[in-house]
Amino acid sequence: MSVIDYDRMRNLVAEKIRRQNIALRQYRPRPEQLPFHLSKASERILRGGKRSGKTTSAAAEVASAALGIPLIGPDGKELPFRYPRNRPLLIWVIGYNEKHIGVIYKKLFTPGFKIIKDRRTGLWRTWMPWLPEDAEREDETKPSAPLIPGGPDCHPSGLIEEWGWENRSTRVFNVCRLKNGTEIHAFTSGGEAGQGEAVDLIWIDEDIKYQNHILEWQARLSDNRGRLIWSAWPHGNEALRRMSARAAEQVHRKNPDVVEWTLSFSGNPYIPEDEKRKRLEGWESVSHEVRLAQDLGIFTEDYQLVFPAFNADVHGIPRAGGADAVENAIALNGGKIPDNWARYLGVDPGHAYAAAIFVAVPPPSIGKYFVVYDEVYTERCQPDIQAELIAAKSQGVYFRAFIIDAHAGRQTTLAYGKRIVELYREAFEKHGLHSQLTGSGFLGGSDDVGARNSILRDWMTKRPDGTTMFRMVKDTTPHLRREFGLYRKKIIYDEVKDEVVLRNNHCCDACAYLAPMFDYGDAYTPPGAADVPGRSYADWLVKLTGEKKSDAVYMGAGTVPSYQTLTL
Repeated sequence: MSVIDYDRMRNLVAEKIRRQNIALRQYRPRPEQLPFHLSKASERILRGGKRSGKTTSAAAEVASAALGIPLIGPDGKELPFRYPRNRPLLIWVIGYNEKHIGVIYKKLFTPGFKIIKDRRTGLWRTWMPWLPEDAEREDETKPSAPLIPGGPDCHPSGLIEEWGWENRSTRVFNVCRLKNGTEIHAFTSGGEAGQGEAVDLIWIDEDIKYQNHILEWQARLSDNRGRLIWSAWPHGNEALRRMSARAAEQVHRKNPDVVEWTLSFSGNPYIPEDEKRKRLEGWESVSHEVRLAQDLGIFTEDYQLVFPAFNADVHGIPRAGGADAVENAIALNGGKIPDNWARYLGVDPGHAYAAAIFVAVPPPSIGKYFVVYDEVYTERCQPDIQAELIAAKSQGVYFRAFIIDAHAGRQTTLAYGKRIVELYREAFEKHGLHSQLTGSGFLGGSDDVGARNSILRDWMTKRPDGTTMFRMVKDTTPHLRREFGLYRKKIIYDEVKDEVVLRNNHCCDACAYLAPMFDYGDAYTPPGAADVPGRSYADWLVKLTGEKKSDAVYMGAGTVPSYQTLTL
């Protein structure tokens, strides 16, 4: 053999060994991960608890597509390869922020899972601790090579041609170009959605900032019949929830477009049993819901919802448990609110969405109740139109007071050069809407979102007699009922924040603006009765915030605002 032939043979043998030892050839999905890799669905969700293996599975799928190398199943046979082989691919990976792009880099381009030499074949493969013969050989394991070799931390003879960096020191990359022509572009979920390119594969890992971006990302896949992967713990994310619901709807289809799998922390065989026990006990000590989310990746609404106690069967009129005093009083009046009940109106102004909530308070002889009996919910509606709709539902009604969002009400519109509260006052005046305390003007609702929502939550709690202070007529309040099931607190990764998501909240806010007033004391005053001296709007604010406020409440328009001291 000539020296040239010898060198050539040596290089071929070395290349064969290198290809046999590439991490993709060593990766073996667990039985519960295998259906994800076998699926033909164009959109796939891997939802799971912490450390459940969802990100590793997604990363292996992306690396397989990028390199054109089929994955190997648990039985040692190649799995079907479902990506084009005749051309380079364009792949997008989406992380929540730049720090998360660094996490994706680590999964794709640095050493990862544990491998062990197979006693039968002599080749390296994934260590499988659920197999007795592997479990006793843990000390023979070592980290695998990167799924995609050739990164900055690897030997230069890898498969990567060049990098584009946002921040090389923290491994935040913009693009990774492979020697086979395939490109992997990285985006943060808070940036531009990306337009104009036909993409073959998109991988979303964990949460996203702008949920409407998912619509643009899905559109990028149509030209090439591309595929989308979403690996996630169940963050408070409507886009993920909608996709999960679609998967549930299509579960009986022969060839579904969307499929979802769940992986669990407790089912991960790579985590020692004693460590599983510690974590599970710790999560359970917080709440059972937290354990379900952290372990099983289950959507647990109760600890994300702003009003978790709301139940239409309990708080609705009629209620499932049978009629109480407030229901009987309404029934005796032909299903309408009796004329001797005090009425209030809460308004959440807005151009995109606006809401008004009608509330009635019965006499003390019936009991202490806060009854929502009607609503007006509008989209892209001017104050004049909303006032007209409110007036149509207010014929013959004697209101005690109108309450509006104090923060939004103070804002000045560019189109009219007036404050929003003044536009509403003029519209209410035009349509003959007046109240005893405010005329056609408004009291300012509390700006303290947490406090007012807390009061409303307390009203939803069952009292010793089984009744609740908060009640609502179900048939006439569909938007408020809907929002109670959607209005959520912010969740950043696995931490529930005290802040709320400003979405699906317009009717809830219109309702909650009234809460500090009613929490102060007895809100019932017979229609037309004289005011009770010595109880002012300022007293409500002191009760709510502990701060002394002026009794002056802005009521009117003009270059010199008019004020009025209101007493209850």
